[in-house]
Amino acid sequence: MERNKCIFLDRDGTINVYKGLISKPDDIELIDGAAEAIKLVNKSEYLCIVISNQPGVAKNLYSLEEAGQINEKLMKLLNEKGAYLDDIFICPHHPDKGYPEENSEFKIKCDCRKPDIGMIEMAQDKYNIDLSKSYIIGDSTVDIQTGINCNIKTVLVKTGLAGSDGTYRVCPDYVANNLYEAVNLILRGELNGFIKAE
Repeated sequence: MERNKCIFLDRDGTINVYKGLISKPDDIELIDGAAEAIKLVNKSEYLCIVISNQPGVAKNLYSLEEAGQINEKLMKLLNEKGAYLDDIFICPHHPDKGYPEENSEFKIKCDCRKPDIGMIEMAQDKYNIDLSKSYIIGDSTVDIQTGINCNIKTVLVKTGLAGSDGTYRVCPDYVANNLYEAVNLILRGELNGFIKAE
């Protein structure tokens, strides 16, 4: 059986406007062109799957149920524009101590928090994904390190953090102005249209 190809997307700063840790559905606001970008993926042979760290659950800023409601709002906004996500995987964990202990079950060192590749491995198993033919698009060095850790091609977008987090000293394979440009060039096979990372 032929394996699926996937374009993995970060959420905050890549699809929706970056506002720090989003804690309620009303905070979700699509970046211009993001729905159109995802619609392009929907019409292609690629799956479109979000992988997102959501440490606000561990930090007791919102519940796991509320995290789900935020993602439902994202999907509703995309659906209104004729786009959809094949799946969303979140990591609700965070290893830091010092926050209220109500959610202590989530204060763990896990293997799903990016740049660890647990969420990608879960998606790979669930959807029979060929990582060698897949991409990850995100706005942070964490997203790029995640792609490097599972050996898939990486694209940094200049929306959201635009790589300014500086968490990891990494170079993406390509840089694009936004999600629409990144997706469009991937699907058209025009990677020379990207600014090649130094």
